Amino acid sequence: MDRSSRLQSAWTSFRNRRRSRELSDVTSRLIREADTGALQRAGMVRVVVAGIMLVSVLLVTYGIELENRMALKQIAAAELTLALFGASGWLSAWLASKRIAVAQLPVFTAVLDALLVLGNLAYSHWGLGVPGGLFAVFPVTWVVPITLAAVAIHYQPRLQILVAMIYVAGLSFLAFGGDALTPDERREDLSQINAVFSEQANLVRLAMILSLALILILVARQGRVLLERAVRETTMRVNLTRYLPRELAPVLTEQAFASLRQGRRARVTVMFVDMRASTSFGEIMDPGQLAIFITSFRRRVLRAASRHGGVIDKFTGDGALILFGVPGAGEDDARRALACGRTLLRLIERWNVKRQFDPPVRVGIGIHTGEVFCGVVGDESRLEFTVVGETVNIASRIEQATKNTDCELLASAETVQEAGEQELWVAVTHEPLPGVTRNMVLMKPV
Repeated sequence: MDRSSRLQSAWTSFRNRRRSRELSDVTSRLIREADTGALQRAGMVRVVVAGIMLVSVLLVTYGIELENRMALKQIAAAELTLALFGASGWLSAWLASKRIAVAQLPVFTAVLDALLVLGNLAYSHWGLGVPGGLFAVFPVTWVVPITLAAVAIHYQPRLQILVAMIYVAGLSFLAFGGDALTPDERREDLSQINAVFSEQANLVRLAMILSLALILILVARQGRVLLERAVRETTMRVNLTRYLPRELAPVLTEQAFASLRQGRRARVTVMFVDMRASTSFGEIMDPGQLAIFITSFRRRVLRAASRHGGVIDKFTGDGALILFGVPGAGEDDARRALACGRTLLRLIERWNVKRQFDPPVRVGIGIHTGEVFCGVVGDESRLEFTVVGETVNIASRIEQATKNTDCELLASAETVQEAGEQELWVAVTHEPLPGVTRNMVLMKPV
């Protein structure tokens, strides 16, 4: 294998691996909802934490006359940092509630928090002349684990890594960027900032520990809620797949399922498919061969339906009922149904060529558009998704009419007109449809 072939093979493997990691629509929806809720909670947590620490600073400095100008500036810088911290939290919570920049907000707020903390330490170092190697003694350093815990609310490992790298780089620059201090210089500098070891400073540290604990409790609670919801949704879908078409179960929320449970009227396009002379195949095949034969036929029906967005309501032996417009109606339902019928005929024809069936496999396809009742009926011990109404009956009669008209695919004029394909179809002569009182115009492909 030459180099270009190896590179192409490696690239294909990489793309397949990425494709295997793609999330389902349900998972993506759950994560989006969780991200939005996390943004709001994270913003409010920032406001609460900023309020707790700001009140702590105000309480410990109330009534104390400070003559040290450095201490006064440090307190003012801390108050400003906390105010900005709370303001950014309120802004992010408000933007999340309005669904504005939801994807960018976690990165913006997390980086802003890190810059506020590092900016406060940088001010103490360059603005007030405090050696960078002593950054660990200042209470503001304790905000670092608080902000890291706040980032954990978003459940984004890459964001956690980014913020951690910013802190490590910034603190390393402060700690090791200047000249190393001798023991005597370190003792002298510590003696000038001994206020950071006072009871008041320790009270602020305790408030920070309380804030950190509150955030971690929120993270644990949020993770638990998300896990319970995922388990509940998964359990619901496992139950739904027992009696709902497989295409419906993944896209239904609890509210949507409740709507189906009540039932509703909807305009859909109904397709009936039936294999012609299937009994003849049953007579010449043993049970094992017949099972493989029916499975192969259904696989082609599934392929045609999935290619055009159809929902297989049910298989009936060697036939199928396919719906277009469930769970939600679309403007192209009729067009997709007609395209599905043509695709199925091509698949059956290729199957005949491949397997050389004698007699060849033939199908009848009937399509009609109209209003139906659709919903989940039955009691809890036996539920079933169903569609009923005149539209379903007419589609079934159209499928049966394919036998008398010697045409494998027939559609009502309503369906053809709704699909906008009048020039591709021609009316056929047929007998009145059994059980249908009104005159029906049936059409076949040109």
